[in-house]
Formats: sequence, C-alpha cells, structure tokens
Amino acid sequence: MPLTNKEQTLIEDNLNAEYLCIRKYEQYAAMASDQNIKQVFTDLANKETQHANTLKGILNQNGVNPQNIFETYDKPQGDLSNIQNSLGITDAQLLNDALSTEKHVSSSYNNAVLESVDPNIRKQLQHIQQEEQGHAETLFNAMQSRGWYKVQ
Repeated sequence: MPLTNKEQTLIEDNLNAEYLCIRKYEQYAAMASDQNIKQVFTDLANKETQHANTLKGILNQNGVNPQNIFETYDKPQGDLSNIQNSLGITDAQLLNDALSTEKHVSSSYNNAVLESVDPNIRKQLQHIQQEEQGHAETLFNAMQSRGWYKVQ
C-alpha cells in the first residue's frame, strides 16, 4: 500500500525532528561538563540515528527519496564544556531542553501514529514513540537524581 500524502508528510516531519535531536544531542554531549551526562547525550544521539534510518527506510520503500537539509552537518569536535560559562548554560539547562524536545517529539509521533493508514507503518511509529518516551524518562531521571527536577 503506497503512503498517503498525510503519512508522507508526517514521516518527513518526524525525520526532521530526528535530525534535530541528533544534532542537538551531539552538540550537548560536547558541551556538557559531567561525563555521565555526556554519555547520556551520546547514547540518545545514537538512538535517534536509528530512528532516522527507520524513517528513511519507510520513505525509500515507498519510492520517496527524502532530501533533507538537516541530515548532514559538521559534528562538534572535542570537549566544548568550556563554552558553557561563556554561554551561561548549565548541564541542568541542557537536560531540561532535551526533555522538552523529547516531549514535543513524542507528541509528534502520537499524531503520526493516529493518522497512519498502513498498520505496519503505524507499528513502526508506535515503537519509535515508545522509545522517545524512554528517552524522556532517561533525561527526567538524570535531572531528578541530581536534584534538578523536583516532583512535588
């Protein structure tokens, strides 16, 4: 069954979000000062790359060759944690921004899941959405364990 126009648009939108996450998490891994937080961002960037590859695969299988300006860029090189002070950014802010991003991305996948006609595509999108929720949980736990997210 070919993709509907709506499915194609939703998948391309989510692909854009995945590339944004990859870029953001690679940059945050370079900027974070805490080694454990650097690793969290590195791990998330790798998982988001898997999601992007899945979405590209869906599009390719349906004859769509995605041309995405966000796919390639120059990755940050080395440890950039020294720029945190000059930018006024903390590890807590990096984690909080990433958590907000994951909330948005999960919501975007929710729309794609609900508006997908093809049950196989819907299942793949549901799987990615669950993983995105897991990413949010990882970020939440990293913040909460450091006292940066208070649940009252």
